Amino acid sequence: MTQEEFNQDRSLGFRPGVVVCIINPESKVLLGLKKEHQVWEIPQGGIETQDKTLAHAVKREISEELGKEFAEALFVPEDCLLDEDKIIFPAQGLSGEKLKVGEKEIMMIGKKYYFCATALTKEVLPENLEYSEFKWVSFDEGMEIVEKLEQKGKKRILRKLFNLLKKNGFIR
Repeated sequence: MTQEEFNQDRSLGFRPGVVVCIINPESKVLLGLKKEHQVWEIPQGGIETQDKTLAHAVKREISEELGKEFAEALFVPEDCLLDEDKIIFPAQGLSGEKLKVGEKEIMMIGKKYYFCATALTKEVLPENLEYSEFKWVSFDEGMEIVEKLEQKGKKRILRKLFNLLKKNGFIR
């Protein structure tokens, strides 16, 4: 994935974002409790216009949200893409937010998620920059959390992601 492809997403009205599945040696994935919403989630964030590749976006986002030392302890393959998905906002939910593509501004109609897999290479604790706490979860523990989510789009995406991680042998 390249800057050009991310800009194509923006030109269609989708804000591109990366969802970073951090897998530990025990085959569990990291979840963070988002401070502002009190919701458990897989670390994620928007892909910025300066991000040249998906791997670059992953490294930047993790450094911002979990700290530089934690980001440096990750193995991020250049081809870290597992899958992608998108959410289209209901018409009444459109915020009026605009996406900048070159000199143009495009009305945002949804989000496009790029699911990426990374591996923790040494034991380092993430910093509480955007999350109030963390936990490593198995497939069953993750699905239990997913089923409690109220947001239908987030629930669908995370259910798909946990199943993808299990199917590919990343988590048990």
